[in-house]
Amino acid sequence: MEPKILSQNTYYWRSGSTASQRRSNEKRRLSEVESFLLSLNFEIILSGNEFIKAKKDNIEVAFSYSESCRNVYKKLSVKKDGKRSNITTLRKLYK
Repeated sequence: MEPKILSQNTYYWRSGSTASQRRSNEKRRLSEVESFLLSLNFEIILSGNEFIKAKKDNIEVAFSYSESCRNVYKKLSVKKDGKRSNITTLRKLYK
């Protein structure tokens, strides 16, 4: 099953109240997505404090997540054969 962060809108999400909570949330969300992509046999190309890039065959995934004092930001980019796609491409891999 995919992590909720991939498909949910973060507009109503609240960031952590302290800096350490925000950094902890960022690490947790990124590790959830990384584990999910590894379970789908993606190769992790880049992994940083706020982003992940992965590739499998003709599919490329880029995900970023960060929290500020007031907002939660996330971005998911899926490309199939070099063309922009969406989360459905990933869902077809595990169903």
